[in-house]
Amino acid sequence: MKKSNIFVYIELSKFTNSLTTNLALCKQYLKSQASYFQVIPSKYFSIDLSEEWDSICELVVKKGPRLDEDGQIIRSAAVNTIDQMSEQECLAVSNRIFKLHEKVKQEFSQFDVA
Repeated sequence: MKKSNIFVYIELSKFTNSLTTNLALCKQYLKSQASYFQVIPSKYFSIDLSEEWDSICELVVKKGPRLDEDGQIIRSAAVNTIDQMSEQECLAVSNRIFKLHEKVKQEFSQFDVA
């Protein structure tokens, strides 16, 4: 079994350390860390986990970027989409990211030698 790249593990660890499951703060934290959706390519995940990451990323960019009257991007697709999501939807996304991180972590602990 091919495990995820160490880059994924490190970046996803940093990402989850900056998220919360507090319903009142979840959206704010998710928006402030939205760049991780572009920084971590799915090709660095194991085959088993890359589809889940792609699914999460597709969900958080589905509304596209926000444009000004001249067609210039004023808000990224992720931030714009997250901004339009409910707190419950943001919490669900955060929980999916936490679960994915746990699965990546398990891939690495599986191969540890005591």
